[in-house]
Amino acid sequence: MKIINLCLMALTAATPIGAVSAAAAGEAPGSTPTSSETQSLPLSAAESSRFIYGTPGEEYPTNGGIPKEFWPFSSIKPYEKFFVTRTPFRGPGRDYPPPPNLKSLRIGLIDSPKYGANWDRSERTRAGIVQAIEEANRQRLPGELPFELVEHEGVAQWGGAANLAALLADENVLGYLGMIDGTDAHVALRVTLKTEIVMVNTSDPDPSLTETRIPWLLRVLPDQRQEEAKLVDSIVNRCGCRRIAILRAGDRFARVGSHMFGDFVRRLGCPAVQELLFSPGATDISYQLAAIKEAQPDAIFFLGEPADIGLFVRKFRDAGVKARFFGTDLLLEDEFLKNAGAASEGMMFTCLFDPATKDPLWVDFVSRFKTRWGHEPDVYAAYAYDGAQIMLSAIRRAGPNRWRIRDLVCNLDYYRGVTGWMRFDGTGSNIAPVRMVRYEQGRPVFEAEPEFAPPVARHL
Repeated sequence: MKIINLCLMALTAATPIGAVSAAAAGEAPGSTPTSSETQSLPLSAAESSRFIYGTPGEEYPTNGGIPKEFWPFSSIKPYEKFFVTRTPFRGPGRDYPPPPNLKSLRIGLIDSPKYGANWDRSERTRAGIVQAIEEANRQRLPGELPFELVEHEGVAQWGGAANLAALLADENVLGYLGMIDGTDAHVALRVTLKTEIVMVNTSDPDPSLTETRIPWLLRVLPDQRQEEAKLVDSIVNRCGCRRIAILRAGDRFARVGSHMFGDFVRRLGCPAVQELLFSPGATDISYQLAAIKEAQPDAIFFLGEPADIGLFVRKFRDAGVKARFFGTDLLLEDEFLKNAGAASEGMMFTCLFDPATKDPLWVDFVSRFKTRWGHEPDVYAAYAYDGAQIMLSAIRRAGPNRWRIRDLVCNLDYYRGVTGWMRFDGTGSNIAPVRMVRYEQGRPVFEAEPEFAPPVARHL
């Protein structure tokens, strides 16, 4: 009897507070849970068509939602699947009173180091976040606390992001946004586990970031699995290329991306014939060029900073290499075309969404962004704006309580932002499909694809 009682106590402790399914509560599928776990205001009329929430115990796609042909050991039934359900937070905090003497609702932002490779992208990210907060403050009613951005520049040393995440906790932020660099994001996330302040990551594509079982994270940017799977499908299945070479930068971003890409082509029976590295900013790649040319590839995957890849693409074409060229969404940046010139013709790469879309949310955002900043938003600004909107909505509805804010942020199934519909898996990563683009006469041409949206039955 004592053993039975202990088991019952363990089961009770393992059940999230107020975990009631939407169906049992008589709610529409996808509506906000009304259990005591969230204790938040209902969705506004404007938000109800854009936020779709999960229910306790709901199962999600595994392996980042990519096709099964790219899964490891796809022909073997696993003993157990991980990341099928959301990792819950079972600690206290949801009933804590608001912090005393609040004068604003503080949201943190950790930028990239000023002289690092991602500084320009970080500035574009910041513009999207600032735009979202400024717009939200204009909509606040008299007497409501304003939103305040608490910003810190990144530190170009190992562990710097951890110190900044701890500093944000000392500054009483309710949540924070960022970062681009995968190493910084991983380090800051470990601190987040202890400080219990939710992070909405807007710009790090590292697939392993959300697979840490830390229930204080949501990522709005599709990760490298979506990109590399789309690329490999285009290279092998659509273009019929079988001899594939990889030229990548010797940094963490390129290492993680090429690892995914290499696994995917190998699982389709086309292991890379060469994988060679270069130092970021290098100009002499004569050794790499000769080795890849000797391997006689029919496709080359380039991964690195757009300025470097543009230069190398031109060198390969000047050397008479006839293989088809492929790359990632970074090649949409101006530095690539500036260095590649005519060698960019026909090159194919991924893009996370089509900036030429006529979606009213996007068109209206572009107009407001141009009015505020004098130029059109890019991918980083757009996803940062969407990430900030998710955070702002959670704070408006949950009030100044970090734990209830976490519930609203991390229980999202679908969200429709200016970048289109997002679909979050069991790890909190956006697994919405990406697109393929090719350069024609110096202009990006987006391949026509059906717009991604939730199943009709899940629409509110």
